[in-house]
Amino acid sequence: MRQDHSERNPQSADLESSNLDRQALYAILANNINALLILDLGGVVLFANEAAQRLFGRQSAQLTGSPFGFPLQPGLTVDAEIVRPDNSVVIVDLRVEPIEWQGTPAMLAVLHDITDRKQAEQQLIETQQLLHSALDALPTAIAILNQYGQVLAANVRWLQLGPLLGVETVDCAVGASFLAACHLGGKTAGVIAQAIERLLHGDVTRYEDEFAVGKEARRWLEIRVVRFGSGERVRAVVVLDDISARRKAEQIALARRRVLELIARQYDLRTITRELLHLIGEQVPDLIYAACVVRSSNLFVSYSTSLPEEAIKHLDAWAGEVLASELRPQQRMLSLRVDPSRWPVVDYILQAYAVSETWMMALRTNRDVDSWLLVCRQQNNPLTAEEQLLIEQFEQLSLIALEQHATLHKLAYQAHHDALTGLPNRLLFEDRLQQAIEHARRANTMVAVLFIDLDRFKHVNDTLGHTTGDMLLIQVARRFEACIRATDTIARHGGDEFLLVLSDITSPQQVTHVVRRLHEALDQPFFVNGHEIFVSASIGASLYPIDGTDVIALQRAADVAMYRAKQLLHNSFQFFDAAITDVSIERLQIENLLRRAIERHELLLYYQPKVDRTGQLVGLEALLRWQHPELGMVSPARFIPIAEETGLIVPIGRWVLREVARQVTQWWRDGLKVVPVAVNVSVIQFTQADFAQTVADTVAQTALPFSWLELELTESMLMGQIDDLRRQLGELRQLGVTLAIDDFGTGYSSLSYLHRLPINVLKIDRSFVARLDQDDAGVERSLITTIITLGHHLGVQIVAEGVETAGQRQILFDAGCDVFQGYHISRPLPAGVVRGWLEQNAGTG
Repeated sequence: MRQDHSERNPQSADLESSNLDRQALYAILANNINALLILDLGGVVLFANEAAQRLFGRQSAQLTGSPFGFPLQPGLTVDAEIVRPDNSVVIVDLRVEPIEWQGTPAMLAVLHDITDRKQAEQQLIETQQLLHSALDALPTAIAILNQYGQVLAANVRWLQLGPLLGVETVDCAVGASFLAACHLGGKTAGVIAQAIERLLHGDVTRYEDEFAVGKEARRWLEIRVVRFGSGERVRAVVVLDDISARRKAEQIALARRRVLELIARQYDLRTITRELLHLIGEQVPDLIYAACVVRSSNLFVSYSTSLPEEAIKHLDAWAGEVLASELRPQQRMLSLRVDPSRWPVVDYILQAYAVSETWMMALRTNRDVDSWLLVCRQQNNPLTAEEQLLIEQFEQLSLIALEQHATLHKLAYQAHHDALTGLPNRLLFEDRLQQAIEHARRANTMVAVLFIDLDRFKHVNDTLGHTTGDMLLIQVARRFEACIRATDTIARHGGDEFLLVLSDITSPQQVTHVVRRLHEALDQPFFVNGHEIFVSASIGASLYPIDGTDVIALQRAADVAMYRAKQLLHNSFQFFDAAITDVSIERLQIENLLRRAIERHELLLYYQPKVDRTGQLVGLEALLRWQHPELGMVSPARFIPIAEETGLIVPIGRWVLREVARQVTQWWRDGLKVVPVAVNVSVIQFTQADFAQTVADTVAQTALPFSWLELELTESMLMGQIDDLRRQLGELRQLGVTLAIDDFGTGYSSLSYLHRLPINVLKIDRSFVARLDQDDAGVERSLITTIITLGHHLGVQIVAEGVETAGQRQILFDAGCDVFQGYHISRPLPAGVVRGWLEQNAGTG
């Protein structure tokens, strides 16, 4: 047999198999996705795969032969930091296992890059720490509970809830069964546990209530719950907050609004102060009694909810005396002790109600200490910060109330008193008079009303000025006040007029006595601005119920009596005389009202057109009217004679001249074709020495051409001395004013007499014109013809007034009349309507 020489050597086969194993291991290590290192038992790197090279940031040659950096041993598991060449740090999970490498014992190090995980864990830790710090910094108690009420997490405030709720501190700690402990604890803890359970299982997430805390204190607590998770993983964030301060602030704000509403509705100061004390009572639980005094208003108000009425009366008496006698503005707060010897009942009451301290506090209002607050409370501690804030609120609201009270008082005073003299005005006077009448009706007595008018006071104003006149009125008011009783009322009616009501009069002699004192008070001169001034007064009086039974009737009667006194003799006195006729009363009333007509802008002018023979507008006559707010349009026939008798025609005449000059100038400036305007002149005006100068000054003020002004004088005015007439009329003609004789034919002048005077126009009286168109008016027609013919011979223009029919105008036209005026042409028109005449400058023909 042949022997097979091809069989391999056993040793050679084992070696080949070992090489294959090493190659396979190397391939596995080299291509593994994990970072792998082979190290000898001394920690020197023998091999590093590509993943390890990337992890370390080094090449294989740089790693091989290098020590690892710290001792390693098989079985080691550790987190390690690797610093790369670029100084970046990689955190790895390092595990070391024993291995045989190339027939030699070695170590296999497996490294997992856990840098991202570690950073995330660190961030989570930091976030948790930050969250816990934030929760601990919050003023509210916060915890996370599971569905069984076990505490999973909590802040510091939550851990401090135990004493507040009546449970152990450990019952609030993490891991404790909080809700179970609360159910076993006190009443407050049980109520809170029930509230939390309702919030955990219901739709409501918020609950608040007032709870008893400690022995006597009560606190407002708010519970809020936020649920998350589901099933066995339900969690709830529970927030428990002490909101007592907020609730108190809300209560104070509500009370403040309530007080401000009372102030806005102008409630009296007593009601407002009582509400302020009620505010203190609500916020100071141990308050037994409080009182407030406002010195400027002489006001005392007290408050108590726990004391009986009899006890309050004793405390009011004591507090009133204390607040009045122990005011010390330099001290903010005083501690008071009751004197048992003087106030034994008060001392007993305070002891019975355990009042250990009484405080008196200054309240600064109107920049001064004007009010004091007295507080009796059971605690003997000074005011807390919250109570100090409450007192400041009290002060602020008191100041607002006092300022409004002062403002309303000032407005009421201004509404009822004369601004110049400080005396009651007519409104307050009438109220006092009504009260006096009602009292007299019940007591069966009389009331006197005195109307006082200072004589020639206008002269003082005109010569010394209104400032001096005002100061004189003030001094007169002070003297009058000294003449009457405290129960009487002296008032300023307006201007230089005063009213006086005397109540509880039993005889007219009492009135006479007061009048004598008033006159004597004016006997001594007044010294004003360096001037010595003498003043007298005309006084009229009426008596209730003799001369009237109401305010208006008594004032009217006193007014009539005063003007009666002024007519008879200045500085005199008259009782109202019922025998005075109604006509006399009306005349006195007209005179009284007419005196104020100019200043009240009640006078106005109407204008009646005048046309020539062609119907062309050639002139206007200004006619005075009086529109009184109560009497209506007063006829000139009613007030002109009274104005002439009283001399009022002089200022009225000046006003008419000014108004005509103003109106005509306005028309002229508006570009209208202006015609002359005639103004009637009273004999009293004409006899004024400065009449011509008054006309000149008035017209000059408006730059009105004098040729546009015509003055109408009555025929009777020309019966004086011919030389004086020629001088006066000559002065007017030199100004350029047209002069007309009004109502010609009713006087006794002759045409030859008129020939010597500078007259431009004759106006035929309406009495001659009225019957011209009657069948039996032959005499009137002859007179008209004669007047017109002779007037033309004298070179004057003839105007017929009172032309009311076409027949009258035709007769006058045929007789040669130059100008026509009357209702047939036009009624008197207001200025606005006359403007249309001027624009058209045409009339009827």
